[in-house]
Amino acid sequence: MRLSFGNGAHRDIVLSDGSLTLGSAAGNDVLLDGKDVSPWHARIIADARGLVLQVLDPNAKTHVNARPVREMALLRRGDVVHLGHEAVAIKADSDALDTRLPAAGTAVSAAVPRVTLRGLSGASAGRAIGVEQRLLIGSDPAADVVIDDVRVAPRHAVIERMGDGLWLRSLAPGQGALVNGVVALDARLQAGDQVVFARQHFLIEAPGLAAAAAPMQTPAAAAPAPVEDSTAQARDGNSIGWLLAAAALIALALYVLINRGL
Repeated sequence: MRLSFGNGAHRDIVLSDGSLTLGSAAGNDVLLDGKDVSPWHARIIADARGLVLQVLDPNAKTHVNARPVREMALLRRGDVVHLGHEAVAIKADSDALDTRLPAAGTAVSAAVPRVTLRGLSGASAGRAIGVEQRLLIGSDPAADVVIDDVRVAPRHAVIERMGDGLWLRSLAPGQGALVNGVVALDARLQAGDQVVFARQHFLIEAPGLAAAAAPMQTPAAAAPAPVEDSTAQARDGNSIGWLLAAAALIALALYVLINRGL
């Protein structure tokens, strides 16, 4: 994943394993001079978990998708991090989106699993909306997902299942959404994608929807049973025999000594 800065003051930064610091003080990996940015504001760590935001100054204004963060937060593609007034978007390595909509009337494949649109911020925060066939999104009160914002058309867009996938399709000319921080009119959606309409963030939850076919793996051969050394067995048997014989002789000697004493 990569960091994309809203003010254009920095080039996008692709993150690999490691970390970088962000703040207004010299010595940070990313120097930000926006309003309310703390000298040592935050650190972003890339590891096996993905991306983790660590707040270095608990008194600094830090938000992820408009929600305040005091200590740490796990970041996903499509998240928008605000350090003071500086916006940092978490994006995929590439802005390329699949925009090739299936032909109209394409039947939904039985392989498409259950899909849920989960609200992350705004009026729909915490709401889980099932996508059976299609969801109409817009400012019209009759829409399935109502977004009361002047930037959202009455019939703005639909999220619908077509073929073997899930698609965002714009209904208002020139008006779409942000998909993982990228402006899109039409786009194929994957599990874990974030879709933003105005200030409302939604997460696509669909276990298995975006899973690539796992490569065939040859099962690991069972480890052969250890072959016991017959010579070692014989040697161990002989050793036990000698021990038993010696124990018998010692017992006999003790018996004789005790009887003589008597």
